Order: sequence, then C-alpha cells, then structure tokens
Amino acid sequence: MMTDFQRQAMMPVEESPCEVEVPMPRLPEFERPPNPKLVAQGWERRFMADGKRLKEYVDLYTSLGFEVHTETIQPEEIGPECGDCRLIICRQFVTLYTRKKL
Repeated sequence: MMTDFQRQAMMPVEESPCEVEVPMPRLPEFERPPNPKLVAQGWERRFMADGKRLKEYVDLYTSLGFEVHTETIQPEEIGPECGDCRLIICRQFVTLYTRKKL
C-alpha cells in the first residue's frame, strides 16, 4: 500500500503540494565553456573527442546535416583534476563543434 508521502513524491512538479526549486543547468566542473568566437559564428560545442574516433563523429554529424569543425584542445581548457593527463589530452583529443549547414 502506498503512503500519502509516496503518492505526493510521484506527482508532477506542477501538481506538487509544495514549491519545488528547479536547479539551473550548468556545465560539470570538468567542462569548459565553448569558444565565444565560434559560438558567434553559429557553432555549437559538442564534446571533446578522442582523435582516433574523430572520423566516426564527423561522418555521423555530417550525415545528420551538420558542418563539423574541430579545435585542438588548449591546456587552459583542462581543469586541475586532469592536470596529470594534460599533455596526453592536448595531443590526442580535439573539441568538436557543429552547426547546421548554411
């Protein structure tokens, strides 16, 4: 048998008997913000990708109707929690950006 507490916990937020604060989405601590120059040109930062699998990602986004742009990862993009791996990340990974074909 379900208690009132359990029943209320299952209600949609808009029907909740008390006010629910919805947190603002934010980047995880290890994610860095996108390049503002690229964003101004309509590019959307997707993720950091292993260069070994880059062709897969380019093919996928191209097949979905996107242009693809990659940027080498700069040391300042890598947070302190990844400091020991900074050299490997900068050499083997790229940041992938996409935008709808113009």
